[in-house]
Amino acid sequence: MTDATSSAKAAVRRELRAARRAAVATRDRDADAVAIAAAVLAGCVDTVADGATVAIYRSLPTEPPTDALAAELHARGLPVLVPVLLPDKDLDWCRLLADGSTGPALGPDAIARAAVVVTPALAVDVSGARLGQGGGSYDRALRRRAPGALVVAVVGDDELLPGPLPAVGHDVRVDAVVTPGRGMLRLPIAAPVAGGR
Repeated sequence: MTDATSSAKAAVRRELRAARRAAVATRDRDADAVAIAAAVLAGCVDTVADGATVAIYRSLPTEPPTDALAAELHARGLPVLVPVLLPDKDLDWCRLLADGSTGPALGPDAIARAAVVVTPALAVDVSGARLGQGGGSYDRALRRRAPGALVVAVVGDDELLPGPLPAVGHDVRVDAVVTPGRGMLRLPIAAPVAGGR
């Protein structure tokens, strides 16, 4: 990665993190959680084979919430994987149980079991470029996904941007984005996104 790209990514991350912290108090997290779950289920999970594994993340307080999604996946009897950050910033995977506990570590290659991978992001642009937290964890993990697995990023309504976001060759693009207010959108999107930065 060039110094210019690295600096551009850091600047955009700072801006997005500040905006997210400011917006979190204004959001109805329960309503957002329900909307996100409904969009992911209708947009992709309902189209995969019965019993398909879905990989999600456990959202932090400032991230769009995924708790309702986990509950809905469990209600449908689908296996759910969640990541565990390793010391080298790679991701291991565990089965998320209905009671919120996790099973044993399954190894970094367990992501290949998932038909759908729901990823966190600070922002996504209309081309599918995803800006993460900067550790490269998901970019590494997504290279091990199954061929044909659908990669869906979850962001706030104002975090789907016309772009372009700064990106380099090892950044993995996403297939779709979900926001609480817009639902699921397949990427790339040709038209500009209203309301983005």
